[in-house]
Amino acid sequence: MKKIAVIAYDHPTRKTQEILLRLKGSDYQEIDVYATPFAPRKPLHPLISHRPSGLLLEMDNETLAKNLQYTYIQKNTEKLNEAFQQTDYDAILIGGAGLLPQELAENHRIINSHPGYLPYVRGLDAVKWAVYEKKTIGVTVHFIDKEADAGLLIIQEKLKIEENDTFHSMCFKLWDLEMKLLIDSIEIIGQKKNFQPLPVFGESHRKMPKEKENELFTKFEEYKNELIHGGTKNL
Repeated sequence: MKKIAVIAYDHPTRKTQEILLRLKGSDYQEIDVYATPFAPRKPLHPLISHRPSGLLLEMDNETLAKNLQYTYIQKNTEKLNEAFQQTDYDAILIGGAGLLPQELAENHRIINSHPGYLPYVRGLDAVKWAVYEKKTIGVTVHFIDKEADAGLLIIQEKLKIEENDTFHSMCFKLWDLEMKLLIDSIEIIGQKKNFQPLPVFGESHRKMPKEKENELFTKFEEYKNELIHGGTKNL
């Protein structure tokens, strides 16, 4: 039976809840949830929300872990390296956490899911920038590196976009693919031995400015039409 660690905040988030529930649905039983301190951030208030934010369940992570019969461990981020050295995990997933110490990437195989098709769309607001710049839309799951959105590739998949998709329906499909591939990666790393490094080029994106967000719905329709009817190479 596989033993899995999930790095999360000690504050409930949609991503953490969905990952824990998907793990249970995939019949993973031995799960340690490492709850790291959550530091509230100043709300960014984007014009267009593109990721689900509402909780699936109105409960904290400790209660959810207990209900799923998982082990809940409160741990400062700086103590994770020591904790992971003491337990032999088959997989360590990032399930909603902030920046991690470099020593974790150097000493452990930490799995991250990125809602962008690396290396072409790095950084924040990946799907928005992919639409705006007409880059491939997809998900990349990888072992983290000291550099953001880099490391060893585990699996990546392009998102199938259909003619009746809107910007928001596409974003929810991307979220579902991101969650699915993260859970799928547990079995993949148990079967695959050689992982290729992701190329790194270009600057990491920052949050999309509002003047560009204002154009996103139009940009998406252009993107979709070119993808479906035009066969554009970049997509």
